Amino acid sequence: MSNKEPLYSWTSFPFVEFPISSALVLAFFVLVAVFVFSITYNVFWVLLSLIFLFSSLFAYFAPTVYKFYDDHVFLRVGIFKRTRKYSEFKCFYADKKGVMLSTFNRPRGLDRFRGQSIRFTKNQDERDEILKFLDEKIGNKF
Repeated sequence: MSNKEPLYSWTSFPFVEFPISSALVLAFFVLVAVFVFSITYNVFWVLLSLIFLFSSLFAYFAPTVYKFYDDHVFLRVGIFKRTRKYSEFKCFYADKKGVMLSTFNRPRGLDRFRGQSIRFTKNQDERDEILKFLDEKIGNKF
């Protein structure tokens, strides 16, 4: 992969960008802790359930860095890094919060597992440029 400067780059941090949703998520964590403790009376099970819950929502709590290069896209969520070439994707489609890069010729239910979700920032300044760029790189837009 190239070490050149990215063509497009931004950081998405939903926990900070959506404070009301974040407060509701934290309130849900408290409710889960109280519920598990009321059933088990054991702090170990409370901590274990909160760890599982936090790990499933890790992308919400950690800033995600997106960098689009000429031949690949780079993502960093916390300490996890991922690089995917555009040639791996056969179509893409936008939703209200971002765009999904799919490994199938048309949208499928398995896209969440095989594809790559790209989340825009709250104000979506990068949306139009990225969709145009992906249209050039992948071409098959739904």
